[in-house]
Amino acid sequence: MIPKFEDYKKRFQLESKNAIEPGLDSITRALEKVGNPHKKLQFVHVAGTNGKGSTIAMMNSMLQAHDIKTACFYSPCFVDVHDQIQLNGQNITKEQLDHVCQLAKAAGISGTVTDFELLTVLAFLSFEQFNPKIVLLETGMGGRFDSTNVIKPLISVIPSIAIEHEQFLGKTIEEVAMHKAGIVKDGIPLIIGPLDQVAEQVMEIETAQHRSPLMKINTDFFFENGHYKDFAGHSFSNLSVPFHGPHQQNNAALAILAVIYLVEKMNLQVNEELIRTGLQTAFIPGRFEKMTDTLYFDGAHNPASAQALVDTIRGIFPDTPIHFYVGMIEGKDAEKILRIFEEISSIFTFIDFPDSRSMSSQKLSRISKAAVRRMTKEPVKDIMETISEKHVTIVTGSLYLLANLRLNTHQKLENNKNLRDDKTF
Repeated sequence: MIPKFEDYKKRFQLESKNAIEPGLDSITRALEKVGNPHKKLQFVHVAGTNGKGSTIAMMNSMLQAHDIKTACFYSPCFVDVHDQIQLNGQNITKEQLDHVCQLAKAAGISGTVTDFELLTVLAFLSFEQFNPKIVLLETGMGGRFDSTNVIKPLISVIPSIAIEHEQFLGKTIEEVAMHKAGIVKDGIPLIIGPLDQVAEQVMEIETAQHRSPLMKINTDFFFENGHYKDFAGHSFSNLSVPFHGPHQQNNAALAILAVIYLVEKMNLQVNEELIRTGLQTAFIPGRFEKMTDTLYFDGAHNPASAQALVDTIRGIFPDTPIHFYVGMIEGKDAEKILRIFEEISSIFTFIDFPDSRSMSSQKLSRISKAAVRRMTKEPVKDIMETISEKHVTIVTGSLYLLANLRLNTHQKLENNKNLRDDKTF
């Protein structure tokens, strides 16, 4: 369920199908009814398991620094449906979303598509109205049969591949990679991050079949110690990645190469200082997001992102006790994720949160092997009472959990700060 999306569907009497059906027939027919807005736009298509949102955020910031008008489609949302569709870095407004809902209703697509397909149609309609130079498009799930895969991009990007959504994408890296590789189009370059050998081979075969250039990190382009270079002769120094963790260095490298390609495709000059400032000012919620010196939020919701989070924590807080707050939805590999977290912590608080798909705190506690296991239905209150300078608190798990929790926690922290500032001594 996409927060606040139901409000629009009810107001405009837009219904959606519940069953997910493989293939692009439904979305293609729906887009034809609304005039094929996606055919009037230029895209970057981003698929993969982890790193999609961060890579898009960095690309977006660097493109905007070059004064290039952008639009973004993120999946899932950070807070609600409005931040999934962004126009030049700003969430779509109620009025803008109202307008495209009216267009979709008038076109008669109600009841013909799933929720995500409907949102994809609305996003394309809003982008057509906004008319950006570049749309940065994140897949929802997989790639080959994802509703976003109706476009032909200028360039495609795959930051990482790991096991996820096993019931839809398969139980092996090769099967998942086959889905992700579906975004490759004839003659369109593909940029990939560090992939398992099997996944990389899938990309090599797919790009060869489509006669598409394949650019591999640490082979064709490099990023290390704040320095980017590639074999096309570009070299930038003193770069600062805004997100923590070694994996974000890789995502930054992909973003920089994609931006270089796009800027030059528009016959513009790549500016090193704009690359530097654009990269440094990129932001996305829930990516090891610092709330206080000892409180961080991170949306690690699968084993690969859990390992990336643990690696980040080890690098920044190697000798500090860690208290994990964890909430997850059903269908995730909770056992494997918790084993990874338990490598660096024995103190866990499991969260019950209001989502029909959420896994109960009791179930998570039973799966956990941590020495200290607590449960809470009031995570904000609990976090405020337990944060300490003696340990680091990491709130993680489902992105749906983080969406409201981070806002409420931030507000509570601000209120407490204002109370302290207002005190007279």
